[in-house]
Amino acid sequence: MSRGRKPKKSSKKRSPGRPGSGQPRRAAGARAGATARDAPGSEPLRAEETPGWFLPAIDETLAGADVVLAADGPRALEEATSLLLGRQLRRAVDEDAVGWFDWWLVELVGGLAVRIRGELGRGGAGWEAPWRLLFGIASIAVPSLASRALAAARGLLADVVRAADQPGWLHEMAEIAATGEVWQMRDAYGTRLAVIAGFAYPETKDPSVFLFDVDACGDILVVNAGCYDEVSQAAAAWRSLAGESADGAQLRPVTSADELLCLVHADKDDLYLSGRESDSALDNWYRVMRRLVDLEVALAKRGMPLPARTSLFGGHDTAPTIAAFTAWSIDRHGQPPETAAVEALAGEWFDGCLPGAEQAASPHRVRYFQELMGDWVDGEVTTAAKALLPDWVRWNCERAGTPEHLAALSIAAAEAEPAPFDRSGSSCAS
Repeated sequence: MSRGRKPKKSSKKRSPGRPGSGQPRRAAGARAGATARDAPGSEPLRAEETPGWFLPAIDETLAGADVVLAADGPRALEEATSLLLGRQLRRAVDEDAVGWFDWWLVELVGGLAVRIRGELGRGGAGWEAPWRLLFGIASIAVPSLASRALAAARGLLADVVRAADQPGWLHEMAEIAATGEVWQMRDAYGTRLAVIAGFAYPETKDPSVFLFDVDACGDILVVNAGCYDEVSQAAAAWRSLAGESADGAQLRPVTSADELLCLVHADKDDLYLSGRESDSALDNWYRVMRRLVDLEVALAKRGMPLPARTSLFGGHDTAPTIAAFTAWSIDRHGQPPETAAVEALAGEWFDGCLPGAEQAASPHRVRYFQELMGDWVDGEVTTAAKALLPDWVRWNCERAGTPEHLAALSIAAAEAEPAPFDRSGSSCAS
C-alpha cells in the first residue's frame, strides 16, 4: 500500500499525506511468484497447501493429451502443448485467481511420467501422448522446468525405445532458439507495443515469429501472445488486438536493446492475476516466459544484452514536468494550478511508468490512473488533483503529439466517472 492512500482492508482513513508520493502497491523487486526461471534445477515456489485445482487440472490434461499425437513437427507440437496447458491455467485463474503455475507444471511432469511408466508396464497404448507432451513442455517451459521434462524423458527412454519408434525431431524440441531478429511496433498513444522475434528449431526447421503484445498503460504486462508464420502476419494480428490506436503503427527492426525495455519490465508474476487475462495470454503463459529467455540468450550472443531490470518507482525528477504544466495552465486559464495537486499528479503519473511513455495518455492509462487516485486519502489536495486530471491528460496528449481524435477519447475518459481498469488485452483506445 502506498503512503497517502487509503488502506485496502479497512474503512479507517490514514492521516493525510501527499498523494502520489509513496511506493507501489507491491514491491517491484522481490515478487512473490517469481522464480529463477533461467537456472536449470531451480525450485519453483510452493505454498503450504497444494492448490485445489492442481489434481483435476492434471487429470484433464492427461485425458486430453491425445491432441498432441496429430502434431507432425516441432512447431505443431509446441502449439498443441501450449493450448492444452493454457486451458488448465484458465481454470486456475477462474477458480482461484492465483497462479503457482510453475509448481503445477512440475507436478504435471511427474504425473506424465507415472502414466507413461504405467502404460508401458502393462503393455497399453496410452503412453505415447504423455511421452510427446513431455517434449512439448521442454519446448515451451523455461530452463528450470524444461530440464525436469527432459530428465523424466531420459528416465523412460529405454522402455520407450523398446515399445515403438518415435520421430527423431522430438529430441530437438528443447533446442528451439531465437534467431536474434527482432521488430517492434508502437501505437499512437505510446503505451501499447508489439515485439516480434524470430525463432527456429535446429537446422532452421519450422521457422516462425513470436508476438509479445505489451500493454504499458498500468502494470506492464504481456497481454496477448502467439506464434506466426511471418512478421507481416504477426503485425496484422497485433494491429487487430491493439485496436484503433495501432492502425497506423509501422513495423521497424530493433537496433538497440534499450528498445526492449517493455519486455525487461513486463510483469512475470502468476500470483497477482486479475481473472481478466486473455485466453491468448494464458495459452502462451509458459511460452512467453521461455521465449523471453531464448531471446535474451540470442541477443547476448549478438553483443546486444538486455539492460538490467531496475525499479520504475521513485527517484523521478518531476520538477520540469510540473513547471511546464503550470506554465501551460497559466497560458490556458490565466492562473496557476494548485502546486500540491500538480505535484501529486506528477508523482503518481511517473511512478511505474515505462521509460519513453511519460507523456502517453491513452484512455486505458487514464482509467488506471483513476483507479490509483481512488486509493488516495480524501482531502483538498486529492479533490484538486482529480479536478485537474482532464487538463493533465489534455496537456500530455498535446506534448506527445497524439492525434486529435485519439486525444479526444482520452480527455473524455478523464472527464467521465472512473470506469474499471481492464487487464484483458483489449484496445487501449476504448
